[in-house]
Amino acid sequence: MHPIEYHIKLKDPAGHHFEVDLYIEKPFPLGQKISLPTWIPGSYMIRDFSKHIETIEAFSFSNNKIKQSIALKQLDSHTWEVSPTNEPILIRISVYAFDTSVRTAYLDLDRAFYNHSSLCLQAHGFTQSSCLVKIIPNPQLIGWEIATTLNPESTNRFGFGTYRAENYDELIDHPVTIGKMRRIKWKSQGIAHQIVIQGVNTPIDEKRLAQDLSAICDAHIRFFEPKTKRAPFKQYLFIVNTVGLGYGGLEHRSSTALLCKRSDLPIIDPSQKGKLLNQSQYEDFLGLCSHEYFHAWMVKNVQPLAFQPYRLNEKNHTSLLWLFEGFTSYYDDLQLLRSGCISRKSYLERILKTHESVMRTSGRLKQSVTESSFDAWTKYYLMDENTPNAVVSYYAKGSLIALALDLLIRNHTSNKKSLDHVMRTLWKSHGSLKTVPGRGISEHGFEQVVIDAMGHDFKKSWLNFEKKYISGKEDIPLISLLTQQGIQVKAKPLSRTDSVKQRIGLRTTSVDGWVKITHALTGGAAQVAGLSAGDFIVSLNGERITPTNFDKTLGQLFSDEITITAFRHDSQKEFHLSLRSISQTPEYILSE
Repeated sequence: MHPIEYHIKLKDPAGHHFEVDLYIEKPFPLGQKISLPTWIPGSYMIRDFSKHIETIEAFSFSNNKIKQSIALKQLDSHTWEVSPTNEPILIRISVYAFDTSVRTAYLDLDRAFYNHSSLCLQAHGFTQSSCLVKIIPNPQLIGWEIATTLNPESTNRFGFGTYRAENYDELIDHPVTIGKMRRIKWKSQGIAHQIVIQGVNTPIDEKRLAQDLSAICDAHIRFFEPKTKRAPFKQYLFIVNTVGLGYGGLEHRSSTALLCKRSDLPIIDPSQKGKLLNQSQYEDFLGLCSHEYFHAWMVKNVQPLAFQPYRLNEKNHTSLLWLFEGFTSYYDDLQLLRSGCISRKSYLERILKTHESVMRTSGRLKQSVTESSFDAWTKYYLMDENTPNAVVSYYAKGSLIALALDLLIRNHTSNKKSLDHVMRTLWKSHGSLKTVPGRGISEHGFEQVVIDAMGHDFKKSWLNFEKKYISGKEDIPLISLLTQQGIQVKAKPLSRTDSVKQRIGLRTTSVDGWVKITHALTGGAAQVAGLSAGDFIVSLNGERITPTNFDKTLGQLFSDEITITAFRHDSQKEFHLSLRSISQTPEYILSE
């Protein structure tokens, strides 16, 4: 038996339960503490994974046999202490797993997926020790196989068997997917890559998917290491779970877990050879792949110093997510363009879409991207009805900051340098082929990286830029920046319906045949008049409103005075809206 060993069993797929055994050969004789992380790196929110533990037991153990039960004392919501013993111990937990997200664990009769941070208890005092993980098949689940980049120790042809991790941090950085899956393989710069897809049975253009992902991965590797073309991993795996409705990704050191709609994968148009039915959706999926892949350098290697080491049972605050997520969001689409996977027109349209999403939220005027980064744990990741009015996205505005800085550098150097030079300098000074604690970037360390890349004469320009857009709350002048580059844009003509909806400033959803307000935007006519999230709209100027006629009714309004009747807490109220003094936020489109 290895000093630390986990046995993971797909115990009850119909009931969605894993059973996980943790063996500790030499526990602390005065009492061994164990705990489950409260969050997973890359997703900055306390999630308390221990809430899914249904049972937990401890036993003394020797000669491959359980001897007797040992008392466990719970110290807090995620930590336990095993009573003192001089013998090896076994801690057995049953974990409920029915979350389709990329952050936790899932098990049913069709597939299994998990992050070790949801199933594997930390053995305090041993988190820096190597461990073995034995994944045990369920004989009822015929034809299932495993995909993971965890280092195999002894496995069968389906992947079941024993894996090794050098420490707990490495263990939780290798998600595992199990079941029947499509595998598509290729090499980028000589490195083995593959994508595994579950949940889809319809035909997709696998050849195109492989070609596009190969081109994207090649572009990223060349970007960071243009001479050596080396990467910080020996293999890379895209794990894709497809559903009817869903979107997201989580980065890991040599893999990523992705969630997307089935309609996001490349679907061939049978009437037009070589074309797809869903080009725009497919480009969104490629953007997601590109984003998470870029994180293999930015976040998994170059890190905020605040993350070194990760403290998995508390919030790890940093004001740098605008850099690590925002700049990644800039380069994910830029690398799609550079790799030839999207057109110049599509790229520019995606930039304009991002700009529009930022300008539509008044939170950008109340919170800087550094503040948004620091408060991610309590604001960005815990969105509510007031989020658009109070929070700026460090993803979206961060990507516009990267674009603006790129153009500023190009103008300053007459196109001799670009943001690429800054990012490569960052990689050389703070990254490596293996993350070294202490090499992380400090909260104000990016300034020195910029100066090292650009020279001291750029410092004044950087300080002014940082004061306005990063620590400050000024809007990125995107339209003028694009115009200066010879990119022609124009204000998008709005229909009457869109014009009225924007000035009213409501976001709504359909609930049991009612129009329910989800957000009342600051400065909109509805919010000024007193309408709020949670209100149910009954009528508009005396005409009954339903989810099917709401937009049509708005489009037929030719008066700037509107009366809305709504229910709030089952009490009927009347609100009088005036659109006369409400300005509109222009939307822009390419005029080329």
